[in-house]
Amino acid sequence: MVLDGTIYTYRMKKKISQQKFADLLDIPRTTMSFYENKRMYPSLVVAERMADILDTTIGKLYDPSELDLIRNNK
Repeated sequence: MVLDGTIYTYRMKKKISQQKFADLLDIPRTTMSFYENKRMYPSLVVAERMADILDTTIGKLYDPSELDLIRNNK
């Protein structure tokens, strides 16, 4: 499990549990865990919502190669 991943770090700063974050995104908690641990990548829409909730940008949550995966994830 990645405990110092960017999504995790931003989520902790906002004091949002993984379950609450998943609920806000209307996705299962297990899917959120996969996103957080970079075992899966969200759609661009979900990534934008994550960034919005965490008061940041997608570019701060993901590096450029990951952004390409997200853009191609339908």
